[in-house]
Amino acid sequence: MTAEYPPFMYGYGMIGKAFAKIQERDVPAIFSHDYLRFTLGFDRESDRAFIALMKRIGFLTAEGNPTALYQKLHKPKNASAAIGEALKIGYAMIYAKHPDADTIDRKTLAQWVAEFTGQDTALASQRAICGTFLTLRELANPSLKPRADDRRKSVERRGSK
Repeated sequence: MTAEYPPFMYGYGMIGKAFAKIQERDVPAIFSHDYLRFTLGFDRESDRAFIALMKRIGFLTAEGNPTALYQKLHKPKNASAAIGEALKIGYAMIYAKHPDADTIDRKTLAQWVAEFTGQDTALASQRAICGTFLTLRELANPSLKPRADDRRKSVERRGSK
């Protein structure tokens, strides 16, 4: 039996765009698929996973209500810190074992994720976990330049079909 997977979505390339749109809109009473689709403009089927991601990293309650952390995300000057806090919530299992997760390269992260999940690093889900984590990490630390070996491969940017 494998451990629960860390949060991820296959179409993680939309995360930064979604956070930018969130900052442009009022805080919703409920962050639903309709809100994601009609208010924020993310209507691809693979974009729906964003809501589950937001729940797993602490921005939304299980019912879809924005949390206090979401309120911080909504303010541009606090957004990076809020995303950093969300990383620690959603990826607590990685940070517990590897406190330096904010500075590791993609290859090392992939090895850690494979160790944690018990799955091969070549699986699409494993690449998506790493891509989601690295995307969030870049948003949490905008002053850090991505390492050359952290560049996303085109195959990893595709959304699920």
